[in-house]
Amino acid sequence: MLKKIYDFFSSVKLAIFLLLTLAVTSIIGTIIEQQQDPDKYLREYGETTYKIFKFLGFTDVYHSWWYILLLILLAINLIVCSVKRLPKIWKVAKEPRKTLPEGYEKTLRVVHRITLVGNVEDVKDSILNTLKKLRYKSEVSKEETEEVHIFADKNVFARFGVYIVHFGVLIVLIGGLITAIFGYRGYMNLSEGTSSNLVSFFSGPKIIELPFYIKCNKFTIDFYPSGMPKAYISDLSVIENGKEVYRKEIKVNDPLKYKGVYFYQASYGRGEAILQIKKGNRTETVGLAFGQPIKLGKDTYLSIISLDGRTMAIGIEFIQNGKTEEGIIKPFMFYKIPGTDITFSVVDIKPVFYTGLQVAKDPGTWIVWVGSTILILGLIVAFFIPHRRIWARIKKGKEGKVTLVIGGITNKGTEGLAKELEEVLGVVKSSYCPNTPKEERND
Repeated sequence: MLKKIYDFFSSVKLAIFLLLTLAVTSIIGTIIEQQQDPDKYLREYGETTYKIFKFLGFTDVYHSWWYILLLILLAINLIVCSVKRLPKIWKVAKEPRKTLPEGYEKTLRVVHRITLVGNVEDVKDSILNTLKKLRYKSEVSKEETEEVHIFADKNVFARFGVYIVHFGVLIVLIGGLITAIFGYRGYMNLSEGTSSNLVSFFSGPKIIELPFYIKCNKFTIDFYPSGMPKAYISDLSVIENGKEVYRKEIKVNDPLKYKGVYFYQASYGRGEAILQIKKGNRTETVGLAFGQPIKLGKDTYLSIISLDGRTMAIGIEFIQNGKTEEGIIKPFMFYKIPGTDITFSVVDIKPVFYTGLQVAKDPGTWIVWVGSTILILGLIVAFFIPHRRIWARIKKGKEGKVTLVIGGITNKGTEGLAKELEEVLGVVKSSYCPNTPKEERND
């Protein structure tokens, strides 16, 4: 049973299936705008299609349980595949044959056989020096009176290029999982002079309370003669422990960042409600931009979402313990919050503009960048850096001559290996082969 599970997770077919599935679902997540207001989906796709998208998680692909599951399965697949194949690669890289016995040269990709005038020791030193200049790590693997074997290795780390790629992909997946689990994307609507620490999710009633407040000091919007918005700029302050700790004027593509949370200039709207809230004997008056929630109790929030200019009916959204209810209220009338002693009333509506901020926290971003860098380095190693090995057998012959057999293998770029062997032979020939005797070559 365990072997079947192991074989399943080490399958290349599983890796291909997961990668294709992730690619298709990511395309879906790109085509369908993510975490948008339900009304936008209803306008664009209709109620039936929206319900299907919602059920399948297509409105928030990258935070859906099945997308996270696919990432986890791919990570497991990568780890198991790497562990399964590592011993073989390790043996090839770290436990090579270091001698060149008779006949073994037939297995090499490039081979030269040549007869030289000289002695074994001098030819050996010449080959070792030339290999060192070519940045090979060389050694005398066997040395006898009449025969010497040389082994040289270069870029042995290139054998592990695929594992560097796997490691980079794994880091990227971890970054994606951290973002999917701990990151979020929502919105805030703030009119001038108001502040809030509540971030609403596009995809549901969930609300996050930030450990600091964002205040809109000023909101400026310019229009083209056609009425289309030309530019909108928000002057924002970060309020922490009752004090302004940071201030920045933001515009499109120039966000405010504080403690890993980004505030982007995303939209604008019109409408601010003035609420009078009574808590026991205390009365508080606050301004609230349409669509922005206000906290009225534990896990209890209220937001103004619409205004009927003809009847002055005010549409509200009431969120309590994760459940949402919508209703209609009248201005200047007090309404009690269920389960509390809090009452509220809308005492004024102002037709002023408010800034729409997109709020995003992506804690896995820097991890993804690190993983991507490792991935690129791994691809460079895997595709462009060859692992080369050279063997040489120098055998003493008759009448002061020696026979040299030299050859090598490489996992990529045979032409480069052949060129390096030619360079070694060129040095040897110039010193020990003044008449350039006949050479036998196999490649």
